[in-house]
Amino acid sequence: MALFSKDDEQISEELLKKSKDASASAQEVVINGNDADSNDPDKDVYNKRGLAYLEVNGIKANDAIDILGSKDAFVSRLKDFASLAKTKYGNLMESKATMNMEKYSIDSGTLKKECNYLGIEKLFIMAKTHEQKSRLGDTNYVIENFKEYEDEIMRIIKLVDEYLA
Repeated sequence: MALFSKDDEQISEELLKKSKDASASAQEVVINGNDADSNDPDKDVYNKRGLAYLEVNGIKANDAIDILGSKDAFVSRLKDFASLAKTKYGNLMESKATMNMEKYSIDSGTLKKECNYLGIEKLFIMAKTHEQKSRLGDTNYVIENFKEYEDEIMRIIKLVDEYLA
C-alpha cells in the first residue's frame, strides 16, 4: 500500500535541503542548553524519548515529520523500521557470507529507502553505496566496508530502540 505520493528522489532532496537548518537548530539547543519551551520533552537532547535526542544523533526527525505529515506517522514508521533493520541486518550478514550480491543489493536498497523516509542520513548514504557496489558485484567493497556499515546499522537500531522504549 503506497502511503506516499513522493518518490525517493523527491524525499531525499527535501531531507537534504532541510538537513542544514535542522542540524543548526539541534546544535543551538545543545550549545545554549535552553529553549523557549524548556518543558517540551521533544526539545530535550538528553531525553531519549525526545526528538532533539534523535536529531543530535543523526536522525533528522523533524524533517521526516514534515515530509510524513505527523509525528504519529513518523513514530509508526520508526517502529516498523526497528523490526525491518534487524531483519535486513541478518539478511545482509547471510548474503555477505554467501557472496550473494543480488540479495545483498536488494536488502541494502530496502534499508536505504526506509532510512530516506526517516531522515537517517548517514545510514542512508552507506546503504545506497552498498546497494550500488553490490549491484555491480564489487565484493571487495562489501567485504572491506561491511564493519563500518554494520556498526552504523547497530547504532541506529539501538538509538531507535531507546527512543521507542
